[in-house]
Amino acid sequence: MNIKTVWGIVRWFVLGGAVLVVLLMISKPQRPDAKVTPEDQQKFSQDFERKMQHLEQATEAHEHAAKEEFSPEEVNASMQDMAANAEQVMGPGAAEDAETRIIGINFVGDEAVGQFTVKRFGKDIYVTMSGHLTAKNGYANIELTSAKIGNLSVPVSLINPRLQERLAEPSQHEKLKLPDFVADLRVENGKLVIVEK
Repeated sequence: MNIKTVWGIVRWFVLGGAVLVVLLMISKPQRPDAKVTPEDQQKFSQDFERKMQHLEQATEAHEHAAKEEFSPEEVNASMQDMAANAEQVMGPGAAEDAETRIIGINFVGDEAVGQFTVKRFGKDIYVTMSGHLTAKNGYANIELTSAKIGNLSVPVSLINPRLQERLAEPSQHEKLKLPDFVADLRVENGKLVIVEK
């Protein structure tokens, strides 16, 4: 076999690999959570609000370190409510036009798993990230442990610097501000745990 034939074979393998990578990146991955049905939406959202009110009242009554556990369904229902409220304020279609949109969140063991879409070239690119949640100086913080673009696993070192830059932007950073009565948050045994001051 001559060098020209070997180079031709290598070139086809490289091209095939590049096509496979692109297909994996633009493919739609499995959703990380069970979608909240419209029938359950209000119940889960009310449960979320009730627990947050309990934490706020505990702070006002000087009960220190009260905590509440939130299921992924309660958190997703609350996020759906916030998205619906934003759409009412900004107008119909605002959620679809947003550059980044949250698809859903799940809690697995001691990690949060979030899935988002990012609009690129007129197409939704799915990004799934896992990490440890913490509270730092009154803001939510995430330490990434894994990341995927579409169905392609990517090293955290490629995603994390861009994510941290984005989260440090003033407009994004303020979205991570925790209510004054929250001292800590973390994921334990598949639930979000919020501890009041």
